[in-house]
Amino acid sequence: MQLRDFDVNLLTTMEAIWTTRNVSNAAKTLNLAQSTVSAALNRLRLALDDELFTWSGSEMVPTPLAEQIMPDVAQLLNGVRTVLTKSFGKVETVERRIVIATADYFAALFGARLFERAMAEAPQLSFDFVDMRPQFINRSTRPDIDMFIIPANALRTEGMDKQVLYRDSYVCIAAKDNDALHANISSDEFLALPHIGYSALPRVIFNHEMMLWDDLDKHTNLRLTMGNYLIFARIVSSSDAVAILPKRLAESLTGEWNLKWIDVPLPTPELEIAAMWRPDQGKDIALTWLRQTLVDIALI
Repeated sequence: MQLRDFDVNLLTTMEAIWTTRNVSNAAKTLNLAQSTVSAALNRLRLALDDELFTWSGSEMVPTPLAEQIMPDVAQLLNGVRTVLTKSFGKVETVERRIVIATADYFAALFGARLFERAMAEAPQLSFDFVDMRPQFINRSTRPDIDMFIIPANALRTEGMDKQVLYRDSYVCIAAKDNDALHANISSDEFLALPHIGYSALPRVIFNHEMMLWDDLDKHTNLRLTMGNYLIFARIVSSSDAVAILPKRLAESLTGEWNLKWIDVPLPTPELEIAAMWRPDQGKDIALTWLRQTLVDIALI
């Protein structure tokens, strides 16, 4: 097949299905009828002589060829978007859906202000926040994520550009009437308390806040783990458990829930929250606007 015979618009369908893993959701993303997206996928399959996506019963799974070419497809589409946005040079003209991989609490802290700024300055931008998983960053070329927002030293991120958004620290929360947690608690007493902790992987304790404790041969009485910080407050406020959270989040939750917090009586790593992206996205107008906007709202 020659380039003149190929409809490049079909690649936007491939990108949407890759991101959503679902034809119906891809149609919603593209603001098209489901039948139109299905027809485009069939044309793309015929043009590339491959199924590209197969239905597994719960989602559309990419074939090996789709896995192989999707980074090139993403780079091509991003290049086209760059050409179009440079023609106007203004973020308010950019129509884009940006995927951000981060912890749930980041969206809770800053989502409303990001929404307000986008409505005023970039009304055609929309955002998908997805839960951060370690395997995402290890495949940093994956084209379905535009930006990672994570602690800068939490994972190996070679080959990615970075901008620090803000700095924070960790604290420990408990129910306000939980007398077992107090400002003068010893480290051993603290570790013996029943803990709720963050872990991005099942059956594996994978978090940032406790990464220094192994070197001290200190082990937590970790009774429950999950990948959602925002649930901690609900559980802790009505139980004897304690949990470690970023201080900004703890401060925002104490007024909503029956909570108190103290500084952690053990060393915890500096919490430097950074935005990370692929180098080929460095001049993307929409992502440049997003990075600066996140810096601005994080300072408020």
